Amino acid sequence: LLSRMRTLRLSTTHLIGTIPFEVGLLSRLSELDLSTNHLNGTIPSEVGSLSQLSKLDLSTTHLDGTIPSEVGLLSRMRTLRLSTTHLIGTIPFEVGLLSRLSELDLSTNHLNGTIPSEVGSLSQLSKLDLSTTHLDGTIPSEVGLLSRMRT
Repeated sequence: LLSRMRTLRLSTTHLIGTIPFEVGLLSRLSELDLSTNHLNGTIPSEVGSLSQLSKLDLSTTHLDGTIPSEVGLLSRMRTLRLSTTHLIGTIPFEVGLLSRLSELDLSTNHLNGTIPSEVGSLSQLSKLDLSTTHLDGTIPSEVGLLSRMRT
């Protein structure tokens, strides 16, 4: 029965521990919201096998490690919220493959490096929040192609 699950919302439930790699077996999942919990560990790369996923919210947790490059496999993704965690490393260029993405929130993290130019290919993006990070360098000119951005 779990393989038929489409929505898993467990936000603000005082969950502890790690996200099990078996989450990747929920092949029909379109929404995964584990935000505002005491989860730790890394984002399992198996999340990349959730081909129906359109919303992933892991914000306000204690997750650490890097953003797995497998997020680029989530072609139906519209909302990606990984804010207010302890993520490190760079923003993977594979984020630019999420052509349906309308919201990307990676704020309040320990991310470093530059904003990947591939962000400019996210033509549906209307919200981009990279505030309170350790990103540096210049704003890529490709960001100017994001015509749906709102203030």
